[in-house]
Amino acid sequence: MNYQNLIFINKVKSNIAAFGNKVILIAQMLGINPNWIMFVMNNESGLNHTIKNPNGSATGLIQFTEATAKNLGTTTAALKAMSNVQQLDYVYKYFANWKNSIKNVSDTYLAVFYPLALFKDNSYVFPTWVVQANPIFDLNKDGKLTKQEFINYVNQKYSKIQPTATTTTNNTTNKSTDLLFYGLALYGLHLVQKYSRSKKNPLY
Repeated sequence: MNYQNLIFINKVKSNIAAFGNKVILIAQMLGINPNWIMFVMNNESGLNHTIKNPNGSATGLIQFTEATAKNLGTTTAALKAMSNVQQLDYVYKYFANWKNSIKNVSDTYLAVFYPLALFKDNSYVFPTWVVQANPIFDLNKDGKLTKQEFINYVNQKYSKIQPTATTTTNNTTNKSTDLLFYGLALYGLHLVQKYSRSKKNPLY
């Protein structure tokens, strides 16, 4: 794949070729579509690697919190000081935790949004505070957010951007491996991450 064909590549302001090629490399290592990563990064940060949520510590391409950054062996200050290409190393390091559980674009987003839901069925209902912090995903506006609603929102938005995009991958490794080794720790960290975000985050 040519980096110029990545969705939202026009939003990258520096190191465009290096950034795009690294996203493709990361996707290859993860066994997923690089546009899934681009989609999530655009929704989280607008592909601005220095952006910081004014209501918390969330910083960078996938809005790393301080707790998440520490878990990855760095800090949000260090992440913000990196180039966009350098910060992609930590995007990969984060997603590598969920490598065996990401099958499609909605899984890719769930890994950042609320990773515990990766291991729930589609009728799973997110906690109330998640809906209050992210009302855009509540498609029927009933004050509840199911995993299916989240999937529908992501798929609808993604299909409008790239109608012919592949939405699944052939990764067949058992999800229980991810849950056992990473689920409990990173779920706790990302509860902090989502709770710290503004209810009116314009990037959603």
